[in-house]
Amino acid sequence: MALQLGDAKLTTVGLVKPTTNIDRRNSERVVPMKVLCLGLGRTGTASLRTALMHLGISDVYHMVTVVDENPSDVSMWVEAIDAKYKGVGKPYGKEEFDKLLGHCMAVSDFPCIMFNDDLVAAYPDAKILLTVRDDVESWYKSIMNTLWTGSFMFSPPTTILQTIVQSVVPRPHPWPVLQRVYGLTPLGNFPAEGRDWYKSYNESVRKLAEGKQFLEYNVKEGWGPLCKFLEVEEPDIPFPRVNDTKAWQEYVESTKMKSLLELLGKAGKVIIPLAMGSFALWYMRTSP
Repeated sequence: MALQLGDAKLTTVGLVKPTTNIDRRNSERVVPMKVLCLGLGRTGTASLRTALMHLGISDVYHMVTVVDENPSDVSMWVEAIDAKYKGVGKPYGKEEFDKLLGHCMAVSDFPCIMFNDDLVAAYPDAKILLTVRDDVESWYKSIMNTLWTGSFMFSPPTTILQTIVQSVVPRPHPWPVLQRVYGLTPLGNFPAEGRDWYKSYNESVRKLAEGKQFLEYNVKEGWGPLCKFLEVEEPDIPFPRVNDTKAWQEYVESTKMKSLLELLGKAGKVIIPLAMGSFALWYMRTSP
C-alpha cells in the first residue's frame, strides 16, 4: 500500500503540492479543523504533515504552504503577525483564520505556531498535538544545522554588511513572513536562547492544552500513538520520514544557486562586483 496524498508529491523535504494563487481573503471554512499540531519546527512537522494527510486529514497547513504552495498567503500572514506582535491593525480571530485556514483540517509549524492561543480559542474542539524530539540537545543541533543558517538573510539587519547583503540578494517571496519569524521569536537569537525556548515553549503548549484532548508525540513512535489519538486504523506502510538535516541542507543549497542566477540576471555591469561580493559573504555566512 502506498501513501495516499492526493495531488501532492512526496519529496525528501516533505510534501509538495501544485502551486496555486488563491486569494484566501475571499475564502471560507469548508472542512472542520480537527488537529492543532503545535510543535516547534525541526520536531518532525513535515513527516507529521505527510502522515496526517495519508490518514485523511487534509489539508495540513505548514511553512511549505507559504513557501511553495500558495504564495498569496504571505500578505495575510504579515497582516496577522503585525496585528498580534506589533499592535498594527485588527487581530486575527476565527473569522480571519477561517478564511486563511478554511481548507485545512490541521495546522503545523511556522507561521501557525506563532498563534497558538488564538488558534485554540478559534477552534476549541480541535485536538492538540505537541511534537517533541528525544531531548533538547538533539533539537538544538538540528536547528543550528538548518534554520539558524538562514538567520543572516532573514533576521532584521543589525550591521551594514547584513543590510547590504539583504538589499542585493534577491528576496524569496515569503521573505516578509520569514523576517518576522526570525525577528519576533527566539529563532533570531537562537544560539543564546534556543535551549530555554524549547523548554518554555513546550511547557506553554502543555498548559494551553489542559482539559483538552492532547498528545505529546515523537515521530519516532510511528503510527501507533498517532492513530490511537486520532481514532483511526493504523496503515500497513512505514511511517513517513522526510526533511532530515541532509535533505534540508541540499534544498537550501539549490535555493542559493537559484538566487545567484537571479542576481546575475538583474545586477548589470555596474553593480556586479558588489553583488558578487555580497553574495559570497552571505553564502559563507549561511553555509552549515
